Amino acid sequence: MEYRTDSYSGFNDYNPLLDTDDLKHDTNLQQAVLKTSHGRRAPTSTQKTGMFSKLKNVFTRPKNTAVPVPSARLGTASRAVRQENSVAGARPGSTLHRPVTAQNRPSTAIRSAGFIAGSGAFGSYTSVPEPIQYEMKDESNEEKARKIERTIFNLAEESCFAYEENNIKLALEKAEEAMKLDKTHARYRDEHNMSESNVNLSGFVILNCANMSAKCGMKVEAMNLYNLILKNKLLPVHSRVRINIGNVFVSSKQYANALKMYRMALDQISEQNVNLKMNVRQNIAATHILMGQYAEAAQMYEIVMQERPNHRCGLNLLLCYYAIGQLDKARRAFTDLLKIPFQTSEDNYPVSLGKEDKQVSLVTEAIRDDRYKQMERKRRHFAEHVIVTAVKIIGNISEQDSINGYEWCIEQVRNSTYLELASGLEIQKAIAYLREDNFPKAIAILKEFEKAEAKLASAAATNLSFLHFLKKDLNNAHKYADLALKSDKFNPASLTNKGNCCFVQHDYEKARYYYEEALNIDAGCVQALHNLILTLIQSKQYQRVKDFLHKYATIQPDNSQVACLMAKVLQETHDFDQAKSWYLQALSGHRTDGYLHRRLGELVDSQGDKSEALQYYFDAYRHSPCDIQTLEWLASYYIENQYPEKAIEFCMQAALVKPEEIKWNLMVASCYRRTGNYAAALDKYKWTHQRFPDDIDCIQFLIKICIDLGLPEREVYENELKKVTKMKEIEFQRKTSASKSQNIVKGHKISSAERDVAANTRNQTFDDHRKRTPINLDNTEGVFSQQGPITMRPYVDQLPQQITYERPKTAISKKETHGIVFDDNDNAADLLPD
Repeated sequence: MEYRTDSYSGFNDYNPLLDTDDLKHDTNLQQAVLKTSHGRRAPTSTQKTGMFSKLKNVFTRPKNTAVPVPSARLGTASRAVRQENSVAGARPGSTLHRPVTAQNRPSTAIRSAGFIAGSGAFGSYTSVPEPIQYEMKDESNEEKARKIERTIFNLAEESCFAYEENNIKLALEKAEEAMKLDKTHARYRDEHNMSESNVNLSGFVILNCANMSAKCGMKVEAMNLYNLILKNKLLPVHSRVRINIGNVFVSSKQYANALKMYRMALDQISEQNVNLKMNVRQNIAATHILMGQYAEAAQMYEIVMQERPNHRCGLNLLLCYYAIGQLDKARRAFTDLLKIPFQTSEDNYPVSLGKEDKQVSLVTEAIRDDRYKQMERKRRHFAEHVIVTAVKIIGNISEQDSINGYEWCIEQVRNSTYLELASGLEIQKAIAYLREDNFPKAIAILKEFEKAEAKLASAAATNLSFLHFLKKDLNNAHKYADLALKSDKFNPASLTNKGNCCFVQHDYEKARYYYEEALNIDAGCVQALHNLILTLIQSKQYQRVKDFLHKYATIQPDNSQVACLMAKVLQETHDFDQAKSWYLQALSGHRTDGYLHRRLGELVDSQGDKSEALQYYFDAYRHSPCDIQTLEWLASYYIENQYPEKAIEFCMQAALVKPEEIKWNLMVASCYRRTGNYAAALDKYKWTHQRFPDDIDCIQFLIKICIDLGLPEREVYENELKKVTKMKEIEFQRKTSASKSQNIVKGHKISSAERDVAANTRNQTFDDHRKRTPINLDNTEGVFSQQGPITMRPYVDQLPQQITYERPKTAISKKETHGIVFDDNDNAADLLPD
């Protein structure tokens, strides 16, 4: 016979728990109902039949509608008994043998309101009971104590939630409030002779308050609370409390006490709690490292690596061996590090799912980037970072050279489960060649990645572009930047390199475009943001510069260069007060930076406050005594205020900084002469003349001081002045003749106008020695630009107009030369720039 399945099999099956017919026989349910307020409450007129009677009537009601259901009008004290009889077939009433007349009565309009014939216990209407008058009972002491306990627990819970939200101050307040209320609760129980309070709740409150105190830096209070928990032997958390005490000792740099607590906690932890024991061992090893005991730390890390290996401990073990110089063990630790397995979620579920299963596809799409996947990627990146860091360490400690060390590491990585990291380590090998100034080999290695996968090719091309940029080979820099963008157009480093090439070529619009594209891809690319700010400064778009600088300050709030850039931009827009505040903000992090002190002095000096500017310049000189601009300002200040004796110190310091410039030596001699120390001035002039024998100004000053002192050396210096002047004239004529000869060879005819220009140029050259030209002291391009050497005019003293000196028009005819007369009113302030 053919077997045929019944389509309706199991249709009438149901869970036995849903069988309401047997509820009246369930003694457990009846006892539970009797213990409730409903079971203890006196029944009202509409509830005298009881819940179970109603349920019994509902579930045992006969199908025959001729048997009426008792109404509420017929209720008596023995209603429940009669209802049972009525269900059995008897007619309720005052007498069991009374004839049935309820069904034969005629329908009339005089019927009780709200009552319908034939309505049962669950009819369409139920009479409204009278309001129940409850007697207010006094709350017992036990109930009050329980309420206080619930309040304590809620406060401790709020403290934990506040800590999770990084609101440590509120967390500490809630924890302290919970602990105060717990003490009040203990006193309340003692006063009313009640049982002892919940020890676990009290321990939890104290532990939470101790933890929050430690987080807020209140170490003494935290230690007192931890010791209070240790005194209570009923709390089974002594091992964990000792770990917390050890952490407090570590933060207080009491490493010996921390080690003691960690070891005591390690002894108290059971063998079943393996993870906690491993964490305590890691804390012990880290404390040994802080104490400089690398051998003991290595022993502890070896135990951890044998039982529960992980990447963090493996790297720390390698560093310990590196610190004590055991290179062989360091390499062994590196190989052990590569043996640590890394299991992903794909390894847990290796079954390949069909593409046709839509439900599976939806689930796969939903978990593609969930929190577990993000955590997994973070762990994977950390493992790769640890291995790359270990390769750098092993490569640099190789006995022969770093290249062989990198090759050994790359070979080990290729034989491990981290095979995909080998190509990236080749780039690290190229960087090692760069450290050895072996650019050709580095470039050769990087060029091998041109046909590799997109990520590696882009990274190699980016490095090549930057190398050629450093070599000022802009063509190849452009070429490899384009190649990197072709491999990966979303590489912010390649876009930054491309922008740098355009910036150097003064194509600021293109540079701005590439920097903005890099920021659109990676908003935290600080290099692109910094260079974009410099580009906008060149374009004088100061409002956009301010916006980007505020963003820059948000990313790196402790970067003083950002504050200096902002101050410079505000100074350009004449917002001096804000500029000063930004300079002071930068100065707060670098108190010994002489450049910042000088910039503040320049800013205050531009506002006319000389006294405050002097203070800033003095601080700049104290921190940077070789800053020529600071020395020049201080010397100028004292000379202008008629304190040449104080200016001597700064002029002599400037002469030491710039020994090739004669200006500072002449200023020292001039200050000596202004103070009346003619002997020192004469010695300084003579010393300067020996160092610079061809300087006309120095010879003229020697002649003048000899006249003032009546020395016979005047004629010697006058003859030297004539020789030097004639020699410079001959040199100038020789240069002019050489330029004429070059023009004649090239077939260029010199016109009279050009001869006039040459003559004017010659006269201008001689006039430059007698003119005072101001020196541009603010010749900087910003905080990040390299300042070029400061160029200064030769030092000259202002001579009176009546001094004339005529050069002979020919080499044959000679004219009588009059003696040189110098003005006695020699003002050293005229030597300084305007």
